[in-house]
Amino acid sequence: MVIQSHIKKFQKKGVVVLRNFLSKNEVEKLKNKLDDYISENKDKLKGKDINFINGEVNSLHKIKGKYFNEFCRSKKVLNTSKKLLNVKPKFKHCEYFAKPAKIGLASPMHQDNYYWNLKNPDAITMWIALTPATKKNGTLEYLVGSHKLGKVPHEASYAPGSSQKVKNLRKYSKFKKRSFNLKIGDCLIHHCEIIHGSQPNKSNSPRKGFTIQVMDKNTTVDKASFAKYQLSLKKQIKKRSKLS
Repeated sequence: MVIQSHIKKFQKKGVVVLRNFLSKNEVEKLKNKLDDYISENKDKLKGKDINFINGEVNSLHKIKGKYFNEFCRSKKVLNTSKKLLNVKPKFKHCEYFAKPAKIGLASPMHQDNYYWNLKNPDAITMWIALTPATKKNGTLEYLVGSHKLGKVPHEASYAPGSSQKVKNLRKYSKFKKRSFNLKIGDCLIHHCEIIHGSQPNKSNSPRKGFTIQVMDKNTTVDKASFAKYQLSLKKQIKKRSKLS
């Protein structure tokens, strides 16, 4: 599915869309598996693993099971990653962002690698649309080309599901902001160091997306940076629990 124009666009802009990445049947199966997983585990998951808004799941950050492991390690996923990154890919993690109608939370502008702390940032997030994604319901927004900056300073956001935000965002105003409208089954793929986020969902339609994180098999984690981020996250979760 990945052609040379996709690779060039990804390298230049840090983000590319693959239309019709999943069929309607594949999307329906994935949605059903997620619904089942949430039903079985929402009372067991705590802290950073799940976030709610008015009793509804806004985001899910711990997903396990045979189906998800096989789906995220499928030839379609790994071959796509291999072509875009030109490395031997390895599945890292998967998440679910439900962003419920009218109440779905915003995600402040951030870089994924500020959370991951990879020394070699050859890594991507594959964001698969399970519902249509538009400006009205909070589709993703990017500062195009900002992945070339490397990792930039962040600060605590105190936003559930996205605990960090880029510090002094105005500093990066030279980068054009772009959002993407997605149809069900489309896959939005971005580099782990592109600056991105999303607005709250004030529409009557949910904006559901399933993400797969893939990285270079040979990369390693900067343990000192990761420990610093985990400490910040722990403090935020503790503060949010006192306020709730």
